Amino acid sequence: MSFKTFNRIYIHVPFCSSKCAYCAFYSVAGAAQPRIENYLEKLRRDFKKYAPSCPAPQSIFIGGGTPNSLNASSLENLFSIIADSFNLESVSEFSIECNPESLDEKKAAVISKYADRVSMGVQSFSPALRKVLGRNGNPETFYNALNLLNSKGIENIGTDLIYAIPGQTLEEWSSELSQAVDSGVKHISAYSLTIEEGSSLASDKNIKVPDDELSATMWETAGQILGKKNFLRYEISNYSRPSFECRHNTDIWLGDTYIGFGPAASSFDGSDRWTNPPDISQWLAGKDPEMDIITPEKRLREIFVMGLRLTDGWDIERFRGKAGNALTEKIIGECQFFSSENLMEITEKNLRLNDKGLLLWNTVSSELL
Repeated sequence: MSFKTFNRIYIHVPFCSSKCAYCAFYSVAGAAQPRIENYLEKLRRDFKKYAPSCPAPQSIFIGGGTPNSLNASSLENLFSIIADSFNLESVSEFSIECNPESLDEKKAAVISKYADRVSMGVQSFSPALRKVLGRNGNPETFYNALNLLNSKGIENIGTDLIYAIPGQTLEEWSSELSQAVDSGVKHISAYSLTIEEGSSLASDKNIKVPDDELSATMWETAGQILGKKNFLRYEISNYSRPSFECRHNTDIWLGDTYIGFGPAASSFDGSDRWTNPPDISQWLAGKDPEMDIITPEKRLREIFVMGLRLTDGWDIERFRGKAGNALTEKIIGECQFFSSENLMEITEKNLRLNDKGLLLWNTVSSELL
């Protein structure tokens, strides 16, 4: 494993109060406090080990799992060991994911001391659709959590929504979007439901997701409704008020380096990628991560197609700085086909997918890879 300089830090908190039906991310439901203490102690040791490789981190993102499923004392401990290990003066964005049902006054107070951006998982405001997704609580908990965070001085708050839920209509989806906008959040992530292997939804043979045509219409509807409300799509599934884009994710999509801590967390040093074992017992025992070492050209192509997820696409000179002239010109040549198919716009300085191309990103990316 290489030890280069990492610009961004991701910390995976694998604990949850319960497992959602659609979730295939690694998480541990109902962990006992001793296991959580062991997790925090392992983080402390890992932070100390890798801190020299993160001399001036630009962003920190705590995800999960459900980070705020930790009690207030453990949450304070987590933030404290981060602050003790890394130079927070260089951090321009400090994000944490939160479950509205798990947020209370004490936890909000702890979060507001360190983080300046919160992403709250709502998934749906509809009680019936939340039941399909296996989400606990009710939509009111979101508004309560929103007010609580606002009262602590946190204004940069986003929310996640899911569409193409079994039984969901286009009208219901339009209503979900309007409710999110009206709540006052600054960022909205809208993801199509994917039945992932390993999730409980995958084992439900009665589940029937909306067809591809309806799902595509829902994606287009999100762009239309949110665009009219000054929530601009900046990535296939992400929308924000101007200047409230998630900079952590945006720069990672453009190939920036990052280091991941915790079970199942991934790291990227600019050429190699590795992922910690998706098992807390193995991670605590120090099992080596799984390495993803591929040829330089394949890695650069991977970076290129990830950058195409952004509506701004690539500044060609920026990619040329990563890939060199020969590969850049080779890929631009390959992209002429997508331009001729009205999926991509290519200028002297910029290369980007249009709306049709963004919708077909999976197809475009597989061809370029």
